[in-house]
Amino acid sequence: MIRSTGMGTTHKVDEVVGGLRGQILAGQLVPDDLLPSEGKLGESYGVSRTVVREAMQTLRAQGLVEVSRGRRARVRRADPQHMVDSLGAFLERSDHTSMQLLEVRRELEAGIAALAAQRATPPQINAMKMAIQQQRGAGSLEEQIDADIHFHNLLAKAAANPVFEMLLTTLAGSMRRSRRTTISRVGTQRAIAGHLEILDSIRQADSEAAREAMLKHLAMAEEDLQAEHE
Repeated sequence: MIRSTGMGTTHKVDEVVGGLRGQILAGQLVPDDLLPSEGKLGESYGVSRTVVREAMQTLRAQGLVEVSRGRRARVRRADPQHMVDSLGAFLERSDHTSMQLLEVRRELEAGIAALAAQRATPPQINAMKMAIQQQRGAGSLEEQIDADIHFHNLLAKAAANPVFEMLLTTLAGSMRRSRRTTISRVGTQRAIAGHLEILDSIRQADSEAAREAMLKHLAMAEEDLQAEHE
């Protein structure tokens, strides 16, 4: 039995969370497994039912368990969207600048473009072309931003690695704010030119050219952001 003595309630909650989280991530508890009752968990960890309930709420917020009134908690199946939403919300509330976001995008999207050049299918290439056409024809600022984001999302999908898609999705809110700043100031022509250059490299299956085109595209965005603060 694990005993929690001389610790505050917060530490006790953390102990229960850490123990159960470790078992779930290690596969000792698998999706749809029922956790022991509050009473048995309390005995195992040497804590009160109140501490166990708080721990369950923390694990629920982390997307690891499902909690229903009157029922034992159940291990939740992995849900990438839950984690994407949580991280995305955190990033939108965190204190970071558009320039810091660009530093991350350079590393992430240059790799995406290079892989897309290797892996993009003809239908995906055509979809990127259509996204650029939509960007050209977009009327409102929000439509312009949507078309811009859509092109980059199509690139991530063409890279054929779902992790890239998830990472890009978590940045979506911050990227939307950044684009609102640049597009409202300089319009879409520079962005469209960058997208066309990236697309041309992908058509040619030239990974290095696609990487360089993306870096050039993001460098232009950096110039626009710097001009905004001068």
